Amino acid sequence: MRGIVYQFPSFQALSLQLEAGGDEQDLELPPGVSSVEEDGEWVLAQFVVGDEATSIAACIVDRGYGARLAFDDRDWQRLWQFANSQGPPSVIPSSLPPPTGDVQTPPDTRVLVIDDDRETQRVLRTLLSAAGYTTSVVPSAEEAFERMRDMPIDLVVLDWMLPGMTGIEFCRRVRKDPSLGRVPVIFLTARSASQDIVVAFEAGADDYVTKPFRAPELKARILGLLRRAKMPPHVARAR
Repeated sequence: MRGIVYQFPSFQALSLQLEAGGDEQDLELPPGVSSVEEDGEWVLAQFVVGDEATSIAACIVDRGYGARLAFDDRDWQRLWQFANSQGPPSVIPSSLPPPTGDVQTPPDTRVLVIDDDRETQRVLRTLLSAAGYTTSVVPSAEEAFERMRDMPIDLVVLDWMLPGMTGIEFCRRVRKDPSLGRVPVIFLTARSASQDIVVAFEAGADDYVTKPFRAPELKARILGLLRRAKMPPHVARAR
């Protein structure tokens, strides 16, 4: 699975490009990328603004006036939010240093961790509880659905390989559920191939972090997702 990189000097420049492609929810291919591409090919598009970046799955389409990169509704909205929120990055290479600065936890935030590894459960419960999150841990997707029916959940930290239903299957089902579909989901998994990342985003993931992870980076990404989840839908189109 190929990657395509867009670089912008500012968030305003990115917003202007999004406004230009708003009706069709597509963008011109970036400079340096061949205009002769395979129609229908899925790629991982990375948007870089200064030191911040986000990666979103997209499809190359040709509607009769050259190849462009098209996004589905949910991913287009995520891109609008990135362009306008100027928050922490959604997906950045794990080789980058962890985000710095004071990370303020929103009050009364409930995080659900879905992972069947006991050591990972212990580490995440300790880490997230110390950061101020009310943290619940379950070992399977089936138990996660029961927990989410019993109490409100603000964000899910999800492993890929689970007993029974996989993390990918869980994410797809959550996105189809009217009462749960807007809950942010961040994958925390040892699977690091580009194809795996694309599959996760296609399933509805909001972010993707590989194991082993760095605590400051994970906390910053969780905070960024929570902030964007609380943005009113109209904010992204305000400019």
